[in-house]
Amino acid sequence: MTGQDRSGAMQRFDSARKKAFLDKMAASLTGRPTEMLPFDAIRSELRQQNPFYRGIQEIPVDLIVGSVGRYREFTRRFLPLSDSLRERWVGVDSLASTTGWPPIDAYLVGGVYFANDGNHRVSVARQLGIPTIEAHVREYPVDVQIGPDDSLDEALIRLGERNFMDKTGLEKMVPDHRIQFTSPGRYRELLAQIHNLRQILSVIDEAEMSFDDAVAAWYEMIYLPTVQIIRDSTLLADFPGRTEADLFVWLSLHRDKLKTVYGDYANLTDLAGILANKYKEGSIDKMARQVRRLLGLDDLPPLAESLDADFEEE
Repeated sequence: MTGQDRSGAMQRFDSARKKAFLDKMAASLTGRPTEMLPFDAIRSELRQQNPFYRGIQEIPVDLIVGSVGRYREFTRRFLPLSDSLRERWVGVDSLASTTGWPPIDAYLVGGVYFANDGNHRVSVARQLGIPTIEAHVREYPVDVQIGPDDSLDEALIRLGERNFMDKTGLEKMVPDHRIQFTSPGRYRELLAQIHNLRQILSVIDEAEMSFDDAVAAWYEMIYLPTVQIIRDSTLLADFPGRTEADLFVWLSLHRDKLKTVYGDYANLTDLAGILANKYKEGSIDKMARQVRRLLGLDDLPPLAESLDADFEEE
């Protein structure tokens, strides 16, 4: 590499570092995700664990939004997050105008790509404005689309929902089920409840219950009655953006703790009823409370503080 070439590569690296800093500053104001998607977290939600090799392809650089092992070293736009990447980055930059690059390795999931090998090449390509890059592509087939600007939570929720519906068939059984979460990992709790109910009912009936029948029984006996109470109450009034399914799982995860506060109860439906009665309020009271909160004259009730804190921590 000539001195002039190295100087140009150094300038491009410094420019990329500045962009990374500005991206993080903008993200703190807009909430737009700048973190790269970690492939291992995505893979944990994939039912098919063996990808299909699709050969060498030209893939859009803008759709490479994650990495297998270097997701902490670059932003979502593959901007370097550390000066320690400088020498490797500058060396890769020099190859762009001399010998060229070998194909990178990438996984394809839901329409976006994850770099398995070649993260620096992707980073340099983006800085040089190169629209596509050659890649050995291995695809994990999923019936879910992940957007290049989706947060990790959004991607995991979408994959978790698809897995849950595929395993349970609930989407076909109850098309208007309205089970949606705002935090990832919640569908696993629902599956655990279904498996637990299946075991209990199999013991009671002295005959093994089919999984499909367990799904139907869980929905009709546990989920729907509990959620109906949540819908008819004011319990979600203090949680804009949260869903009835969020609250259902929260009640399930904290059922033992809640017994010490609100006394014993037979099931989740009874617990939801206890809370609904304790925190119920008329429309006039509700309106007055909302006005007080808007004026900064009222705090969240203890239950709301507890719920919202747990939603953020889990």
